[in-house]
Amino acid sequence: MIDCAINFVKTENESNSQNKKNKKYSKYQWTADISNLVELAYAILEAECVNNGDAEIMAFVEFLGEMFNIKIGRCSDFYYKMRTKSGSRTAFLQKLIKALEARMDRDEEKRSN
Repeated sequence: MIDCAINFVKTENESNSQNKKNKKYSKYQWTADISNLVELAYAILEAECVNNGDAEIMAFVEFLGEMFNIKIGRCSDFYYKMRTKSGSRTAFLQKLIKALEARMDRDEEKRSN
């Protein structure tokens, strides 16, 4: 019975530790499609923005999922769909570019007025 109680306390401590870690990021929630986060992750690693590109994609995607409190699963499935779709294969990255440029344009307009 004592062993059972000790194991319970250990499990609770590990669970609480993990919950505290997740609460650190819990105010940020990924609200776009999961495939968009995977596209971003691949781009970040291919551009060597993290660890000079020396990182395992699955581990990096899992890290991003933990940051945004979502379960991503097999990122290779998302990557395959992205790679084989017709039209822009990097639609999310193009959307990011347009959004950032639009903000810069708005800020320039404010500055010139």
